[in-house]
Amino acid sequence: MTDTALPSTSLRATPWRLQRTSVVGLLLMAPLALLIILFLIVPLFRFVLLSVDNREVAQALSETAAALETWQGSDLPDDAAFVAFGRDLAREEANGGIAKLGARLNFFQGGMNSLVRKTASQIGSIEPGREAFVALDKRWADVKTWRAVGLATKPIILEYYLNALDLRTADPTTAFSIEAKPEGQQVYLRLWLRTIFVALFVVCVCTVIGYPIAYYLSKARGIAFAFAMGMVLLPFWTPLLARIASWVILLETGGVINSILVASGLIADANRPQLLHNLFATVLVMSYVLLPYAVLPTYAVMDRVQPTLFSAALTLGATPLRAFLTVYLPQTLPGVLAGGILIFVLSFGFYLTPELVGGPSGSLIGNLIAYNFSKSLNWGLAGALATMLLLVIAAAALLLRAVAPKQASKR
Repeated sequence: MTDTALPSTSLRATPWRLQRTSVVGLLLMAPLALLIILFLIVPLFRFVLLSVDNREVAQALSETAAALETWQGSDLPDDAAFVAFGRDLAREEANGGIAKLGARLNFFQGGMNSLVRKTASQIGSIEPGREAFVALDKRWADVKTWRAVGLATKPIILEYYLNALDLRTADPTTAFSIEAKPEGQQVYLRLWLRTIFVALFVVCVCTVIGYPIAYYLSKARGIAFAFAMGMVLLPFWTPLLARIASWVILLETGGVINSILVASGLIADANRPQLLHNLFATVLVMSYVLLPYAVLPTYAVMDRVQPTLFSAALTLGATPLRAFLTVYLPQTLPGVLAGGILIFVLSFGFYLTPELVGGPSGSLIGNLIAYNFSKSLNWGLAGALATMLLLVIAAAALLLRAVAPKQASKR
């Protein structure tokens, strides 16, 4: 009787114990969830909001927005729009916000900053109206100027995203009226392509170098394994800034590498190559920094591969190359793809390395995001660039995840 009663009591207690364990687990995860919400979800939401929010400028031009509601955009607006714009300028001049308004309008149309400042300084001495504005500056007779004003009156805009792709709105009164910016103003698309190229190239370099290292680690034993693994993990024990600074010492014009080349007679002292502050330095240092992320996931998969499978393929008549391509490589491909995803995600958002060793020709999209946040203070454009950066990273991760080989499910 006792033996049969114990399992029954245990079974009745199991759901309660499982529920209590689940509650304890959720409580333990609560601090992590809070950190993720505060330092990841909220900033991402803020980025997205900044990238489309134009309420501050729209509020400053509230009277102009009301006067332009029926404007078709094909010709100059009527005299009432000029009068309303003059009142908005006078109010912002009195409130001390004309400088900020001019800077924001300049984003929609080049030259608007100086034009707004000039007009605001004379707004008290002229009678607001079309003739007075045109007499003050002929740019007020240009339809493009008023299209920029009309675009700035909208509280929600997509102009920052268009600008991030070297596009702009041609006519704010027409839906999906998009045109390419002048060639001299196209900056961002070229920088996007450079960032993608650098990220993919760094993935290839790290994979080509890291795969043999991972293979050696999977075969090494004892002191050899400890030494090799220590060399792979050593960069994680060194601050990133110190690692980058060491490469600056190596690559600069009077640095170690150039000095060795000159001392060996391979190059003349006057012909020292420029190894620093260019795209070459960016790719080289990024590959060095991210190499362990290619080695460790690949090694983790290689260490679980059965060596007898490769030997069996050789026994059945396959050449070493064919056995490697058909037996060994497919089994290690998940580790290679995992490392590639991680390296692409990290390299796509790199900022410090291109900033210190890349120079103008080696800068990436992360440097432009930092510039717009800290120097130009164009937070809307910075938010749009950051949002697009996250979307590209997410799309790349999903793509690589889709092409990754699936493990057979256990039955």
